[in-house]
Amino acid sequence: MPDYRFETHEPVHLYVEVGRGTVEVHAEDTTETLVEISGRDADDVVVEQSGRQVSVVAPRQRGLFGGDKELDVRVRLPLGSELAIKTGSADVTVEGTVGPSKIRTGSGDLRMDDVTGPLLFETGSGDLVVDVVSGELRAKSGSGDITIRRTAAAVAVSTGSGDVHLGSCEGPTHAKTGSGDIRVTAATGDLSLVTGSGDLVVGSATRGRLTFQGASGDVRVGIPAGTPVWTDISTVSGSLRSDLQGVGQPEDGADHVELRATTVSGDVVLSQV
Repeated sequence: MPDYRFETHEPVHLYVEVGRGTVEVHAEDTTETLVEISGRDADDVVVEQSGRQVSVVAPRQRGLFGGDKELDVRVRLPLGSELAIKTGSADVTVEGTVGPSKIRTGSGDLRMDDVTGPLLFETGSGDLVVDVVSGELRAKSGSGDITIRRTAAAVAVSTGSGDVHLGSCEGPTHAKTGSGDIRVTAATGDLSLVTGSGDLVVGSATRGRLTFQGASGDVRVGIPAGTPVWTDISTVSGSLRSDLQGVGQPEDGADHVELRATTVSGDVVLSQV
């Protein structure tokens, strides 16, 4: 199993291309970057350092990088390093805190801890799970699930048939699915949620403009007691239920919610929380 060590006293730019297998990145308090590779063609992988960039590129075979041979790539690098990773079906795991990252996979999953900069993730059918994203998040999957536990900036995510689960959303958030559910635990900014046949569920929304658009799925929204709410709700054959208590017009600068919801046959339920 070949391994490569580079002296890196500051965050690096890591670039990885691999087909099948796994990519594991560990961001630590270290002054070196260590790359370990195992698999049948491990000796043919090109690993280089040029300035702050460390590149790990698997051999291309039959028009696809990495061919059909699995490779396991493990990288230990300094905290705050930037990532650019491209895989075919290989899953990607990132532990520790990293900076701006761009990850693209054909069908591989992505699991990350903490991203301090913008994150771009594109995949054909892979899942995405991230604990914290402090910068802008853009994610797109054909059929995978998207799970983000906390976001602090603008979010734009979409999936064809997968579900979207968002925890705490502090910035403007747009989420779209074809047939999956979209669930938001807590929102303190604008929300725009769109689905074809899934449910749209928000546990608690304290302020901002909330826009929901669905066909056959239900819309369920929780509003904290005492929060002024303005609503514009339209459903063709669904029902509307609400136990919100009117509190009058908001004072200047006070938190309030503007809620617009449109469904064809889905129900709309507004709950005081």
